[in-house]
Amino acid sequence: MAKELKLQSEWCIWEHRVPDKVAKSYEDNMVKLVDISNVHDFWCAWNHIPKPSQLFYDGHVRKRFANRTVDAFSIFKKNIKPEWEDPANRTGAEWYIKKQFPMQQLDDLWLNLALSLVGETVDTGDEICGARVVDKSVGPRCMYRLELWFRKKDMGVANALLEKTQQVLGKAAAHTKWDYRAH
Repeated sequence: MAKELKLQSEWCIWEHRVPDKVAKSYEDNMVKLVDISNVHDFWCAWNHIPKPSQLFYDGHVRKRFANRTVDAFSIFKKNIKPEWEDPANRTGAEWYIKKQFPMQQLDDLWLNLALSLVGETVDTGDEICGARVVDKSVGPRCMYRLELWFRKKDMGVANALLEKTQQVLGKAAAHTKWDYRAH
């Protein structure tokens, strides 16, 4: 059997569903899909979770998966929920891009962002909490958001994380306006 390639940090992938009539809060629509502690776990999960292009609004139809509509995916460090109220996120902030990406580009950016997190190529400390890809489409207009969440509102840390993230994601992210938002 091959040697298990442990990740430096453990991660969880989350699904965020479009609210239904039963949901009473944001948290009711979050579902943890899988815990990840090694490279094998990551790829097994990643290859069985639909890509954003397979679920997000494409200008024609809001797609369903099984019995639900999904409007976001998150990958966060284990024991950190992808919500502002989590203690690790409460005093933090995020960088985000909000734009109309071509679907293949959105899939590629999401994959590369996830790989940069689990591979620890962006964060040299323990600043990053996680990332999200969100379908923000309204009416006939397609709009998507990529988010990188981190623990502190320290602009020195924030700018260093952004610079490394843009390097990892390449031209598509480097030549796009990133906005900063405190939690």
